[in-house]
Formats: sequence, structure tokens, C-alpha cells
Amino acid sequence: MFTVGIETQFKAWHSIPLADMSRTKEPEHEHFWAVEAEVCSESPADGGVVISFAQLRSRLADVTSTLSDSVLNEMEYFKDKSASAENVAVYIFDRLEPLLPKNIQLKSIKVSEQVGCWAIYNR
Repeated sequence: MFTVGIETQFKAWHSIPLADMSRTKEPEHEHFWAVEAEVCSESPADGGVVISFAQLRSRLADVTSTLSDSVLNEMEYFKDKSASAENVAVYIFDRLEPLLPKNIQLKSIKVSEQVGCWAIYNR
């Protein structure tokens, strides 16, 4: 199995419920989110690569552009769920997966709000 990955960033704002379960949210704040996408395949394609980094970067950019410069909590997807790193990872995974060629499997999406704080989603 071969695994390749790409990383990109986008800027967006969010607010998530406070951990004290008081139903209040932290103040809205900005992050420069980092996103890593890992894909895998049993064998490289004709050119000797699983997918070109440029192709993977372009497809990931198509997905993250919908998040960039937005207030995540105002997006329809996050209306009934927290705009947490975990849910952002699911959002990206579910939208990137159908954009990949059939012989390539999306292995995981890693989303970091800041250095040292991340969530990973895979199936």
C-alpha cells in the first residue's frame, strides 16, 4: 500500500460550546487552520505516482475554499453541530472523498486549529 499526503491552510472563525456544559459558547475567534489529507492506493498509476501532488492539492483546495474566510458556525453544515476541529475534519473528508479517482482511497483528514491541537478523521 502506498500513502501520499498534502497539506494546506485556510483562515476561518468559529465558536464552540464551553466544556462546562453551560450551553454557552466561547467567543468567536479566528484560526489559521491546517489540513492534511492522506490518500492511499495499492499501486502507483502509470506515471509512477499514486496521484500527483498538484491534483490532490487542487481537489483539497476545492473543498477548503468553501471554508476559507468564513464564520464556520454560520455555514449550513454547522447549524446543528459544533464547528469543532473534529467536525471540520468530517466535513472535509466527506467532500474530498468523491473527488478522488476510483483507485484511490482517502485514508484520513487531519485538522489543526493551532500548533499542537488537532483532530483526525478516518473511516
